[in-house]
Amino acid sequence: MKSLKRKNNSILKACVIPIVLFALLIWLLVGGTTHFKKVGSEQGLALTAQAIRKAVLQCYAVEGMYPSELEYLTEHYNLRIDEEKYIISYDCFSSNIMPEIYVFER
Repeated sequence: MKSLKRKNNSILKACVIPIVLFALLIWLLVGGTTHFKKVGSEQGLALTAQAIRKAVLQCYAVEGMYPSELEYLTEHYNLRIDEEKYIISYDCFSSNIMPEIYVFER
């Protein structure tokens, strides 16, 4: 009787430990993927804002004025924005004052 209980315990341990380890591995993979996706998204926002600011400053250096609309930068300064992924708030008060630029994720 005791040997039967010992066999059941060893079989139970042999099954439970791999299942728990597998579940832990899956949890770590999902958590890591979510973390890297969040970091990538934040970097995408920062890089988009940086590219817009760079194009705005280049326009100011070349033409002596800040563009009144974002479309001007896409037409004349080869700025490309993924409009399906980002929403851009571009507010130009005057041609000699740096515009306010905000980038949001859709």
